Amino acid sequence: MQRILHRYAQLQSTDLDQVQSHVAAVLCPHDLQLYRRDQALNTELYYRPSPRLGFGRLRYGAAVHIRPQPLENFYLLQIPIDGHEQIQVNNQRFNYDVTMASMLNPDQEFEMQHSDQANKLFVRICRSSLEQFFQQHYQRPLHGALLFSPLQRLQQGAGQSLWHLLQWQFSEASEGVLFDSPQAIQRLEDTFFATLFEIWPHNQQLAPNLRVTPHVIKQAKDYIQQQLTAPLTVSLIAAAVGISTRSLYASFKQFVGLSPMQYVKQQRLEQAHQQLLDADPQQHTVTQIALLAGFTHLGQFAVDYQRQYGVRPSVTLQKSE
Repeated sequence: MQRILHRYAQLQSTDLDQVQSHVAAVLCPHDLQLYRRDQALNTELYYRPSPRLGFGRLRYGAAVHIRPQPLENFYLLQIPIDGHEQIQVNNQRFNYDVTMASMLNPDQEFEMQHSDQANKLFVRICRSSLEQFFQQHYQRPLHGALLFSPLQRLQQGAGQSLWHLLQWQFSEASEGVLFDSPQAIQRLEDTFFATLFEIWPHNQQLAPNLRVTPHVIKQAKDYIQQQLTAPLTVSLIAAAVGISTRSLYASFKQFVGLSPMQYVKQQRLEQAHQQLLDADPQQHTVTQIALLAGFTHLGQFAVDYQRQYGVRPSVTLQKSE
């Protein structure tokens, strides 16, 4: 994780004013001070945003004290991968290291201290998007401001699952192909939001899953078939049949044995397979058929197709002659 996001360098500087200004542009205005006068900054900032999240890595290279303004429009999740940090929230101090993550809420007043060895990952979480996801996913309004507890352990229990997800998503943001696809990014963000609500303690009550009948699942399947070539999302499918996304996930697992988007991919693969068998290779290409079946990332389509049918899609097309 030491080189994560290395292709997305935003800043490398020893100048305190430049560092303060640039980090403020990515996160929020703040006062930055060196904790020890015999040290100098050697700051590195790496950052890749998506529509609703931002994945970053930040190292100051010296012990620093930070007094930010309230975040206001985002939550900030922080994970040290070297060294240790301290946050002060509501007159309480919390020390944490590589075994824990911290969460800062938008309207809180807080201060932070970084050790000279501190190197951290962070996720900038859009407040309005997270609140909207909660209301759609659980089909209930927020009761007061959404607040998360300050710390979450990452090396045991549910926190370990969260850490596994974060490692994968940071790797995708750094080196993977999913960030090249708007649909894949939305699924990645939705997975992050759902996992966060299920694992990180917060002040909202989660509604139990509503019992969904097989008839509703049939309606969802029919809707998927009708919209198979459109940019489908779990939220769109759930809204079409009038249930929460959480209930849709649970019911597809129960009645279908797949997640909703796994089922969508399966149906698109079957459609593409049949079209490849029926097509004239002199008049059609694999790319045309994949796009008509609703696939947007052609490299991933080829991988999924070969895994499903044992041959490359081009082989199926040539055999149709």
